Amino acid sequence: MSRSLELSGSALRVVFEAVSVVALVVFVGPAVWPPEDAAGVALVALFGLVVVGLVAAMWRSRRVDASYLRSGYDISDDPVGDPGQVAKDRWRKSVARLPDGNDEEDD
Repeated sequence: MSRSLELSGSALRVVFEAVSVVALVVFVGPAVWPPEDAAGVALVALFGLVVVGLVAAMWRSRRVDASYLRSGYDISDDPVGDPGQVAKDRWRKSVARLPDGNDEEDD
C-alpha cells in the first residue's frame, strides 16, 4: 500500500505566491530597513509599494478568468500588431449580432 499526497494546482499556486512574498520580504527587507536618511525612507516606501503591488497582482490573477479573451492574460491577443486579429474580432461581433434563424419560417 503506497501513500501519496495530491495537491491541486490552486493549492500549489497559493504556496508559490506565499513563498515568493515571504522570500522577497526576508531577502530584501533587511537591506532597506531601518532607513537612515530621506533616500532610505524613499527606498522603503518603494519596496513597500512593490510588495503591495505583487500581492494585488496575485490576488487579481485568481479573480480573473484567464480563458476570457481580452482579459489581459490572453497571450495570443494582439489587435494592434495583427490586422487579421482585428478583422477576426469584427467578424465575430458581426456573427454574434446575426439572428439565430430559429424563428424564421421555411417557405
